[in-house]
Amino acid sequence: MNRARNNKLWVSDRAHNVAEWLIHIHRVQNGYGLAPYLGVQPYLDNYNAVRLWVQIKLTRRPPELQTLGDVRKAFRRLLPVDKGE
Repeated sequence: MNRARNNKLWVSDRAHNVAEWLIHIHRVQNGYGLAPYLGVQPYLDNYNAVRLWVQIKLTRRPPELQTLGDVRKAFRRLLPVDKGE
């Protein structure tokens, strides 16, 4: 089932759940700035950018990411490097 979540962004329940998992394990902070790294619309906040990125990856045919591990690795490669630590 697809649902409108947060600012009318439509994503599947599966994409939403995977995105929430990625947000949690990578400690993505709310705010702006992540969207350009993920290749989604730059006006999206960080959480919605992750949700949309996951939705796009999960619906692409043929699927490029087969497992949650694949999704996690692909997401991690796109994250900006924190030079403060």
